[in-house]
Amino acid sequence: MADRRIRLGFVSAAHLHTRGLLQAAFECPEVEVVGLAEPDDELRNHFAQQHAGLSAYSTAEELYDRGRPEAIVTCADNRAAAEVVAEAAARGVHVMKEKPMAADLALAERMATTAARHGVRLMVNWPTNWQPAVHEAKRRVDAGEIGAVWQVHNRAGHGGPPADYPTRGPIARVGWGWLIERDTNGGGAFVDFCSYGAVLSRWIMGPPSRVIALGGRYAKDFFTVEDNAILVLGYARGHAVCEGTWTQPAAAIRTPLTIYGTEGSIAVTGPSELTIATRPTDGQRPEPRVVECPPLPEHARSGPAYFARQLLTGQPFEGIVSAEISRDAQEILEAGLRAMATGREVGLPLTPFLG
Repeated sequence: MADRRIRLGFVSAAHLHTRGLLQAAFECPEVEVVGLAEPDDELRNHFAQQHAGLSAYSTAEELYDRGRPEAIVTCADNRAAAEVVAEAAARGVHVMKEKPMAADLALAERMATTAARHGVRLMVNWPTNWQPAVHEAKRRVDAGEIGAVWQVHNRAGHGGPPADYPTRGPIARVGWGWLIERDTNGGGAFVDFCSYGAVLSRWIMGPPSRVIALGGRYAKDFFTVEDNAILVLGYARGHAVCEGTWTQPAAAIRTPLTIYGTEGSIAVTGPSELTIATRPTDGQRPEPRVVECPPLPEHARSGPAYFARQLLTGQPFEGIVSAEISRDAQEILEAGLRAMATGREVGLPLTPFLG
């Protein structure tokens, strides 16, 4: 396997994460980047100039015919990605989709079914997955270090799209353009950022039985989707809180992913740092301790590297990047959107929505 490399193509550069994914792919010794397909001339030329030798095509068909990829990364919008998966699968090409999985549950299930039918592999890339602290937290939870988990709390977000985003160059124009449209994204800040909490909660606590959600356009009047949202997942003995914002240009203090258990709690206070507090055995107030986490293996430090390694070795995609857990996160999000629209608690698994 030392001399074997995956021929990897990119289909669509619409996602704001494209730049980092391309860079990670070029840095991976087990990847040969064979081209990028992007219909927007300005965006395609931008990435071709950023990476010397990158073959850039205006259509996916050109990439497949001339680049002959074995696998692709798609940074298409959440609705268009389903067609990208279908086209790749029909050609026997494996797919990594940048988070979240899709614009809605039906599309997510269609993507998974299509991949399975054609015998190709489907992975969903969540940037959170490449933080050593997240995996160390899960390992300690699974080892019972904080007892039975009864809450996960995750807040994610930033300042969101500026009003003048169309004038800020091709990455902002394309990348923000589809994110603020309900049809192409599936929602707004709710889908963009509550999705992180949804997939992490599903991984750590399992599937919830019900959800409630609130959200709205609180500060950004130049688009119609929600700019802030909160999603609460209900479990038999616990709950999870998932927050998302597009109106936080600065934070007085970073809110860490925090996992609460019956015997203690774990906070992800940095990409490679945990803060842990456990129940005292001597009756004294527990002192939180900071833990530096071991680095992840080289192949688990970026989406493209992990994607290539698992394909080369035939190993499954595990954790939040698996199609199974990402599909469940999509169902949680869809239930949350229903709850937000109706003002009612929504049970899981979902039944067809009758309005």
